Amino acid sequence: MRTRLIFALAFIGLCLVAVYWISTWDDHQIEGRIEQIDIPQLMIGPSDVSGSEMKLQTILINDQTEVTGSADDVQELRVGQVVTVELDRDAKLKIAVSIHVTPD
Repeated sequence: MRTRLIFALAFIGLCLVAVYWISTWDDHQIEGRIEQIDIPQLMIGPSDVSGSEMKLQTILINDQTEVTGSADDVQELRVGQVVTVELDRDAKLKIAVSIHVTPD
């Protein structure tokens, strides 16, 4: 009986660890709409504006940030464009490694 209890608790613990690990997979990507551009930072909001309140995320960009898609350079980014931002996994701040601009 005691062996079954230990096995059940270990199984539940492993399941919780697996769920946590899977939930952190996409923490390095942000999808949304550019709300404000103030070099060296971008304000990214949700791509669908359904509510009256939205959460903005501040993303830092630098000269090493690669821009692909409808824009070729950071200077070509415009407010309202839908973007997918890949973040630097090792940085403590949200620093953009690449920005993919989705065509309108």
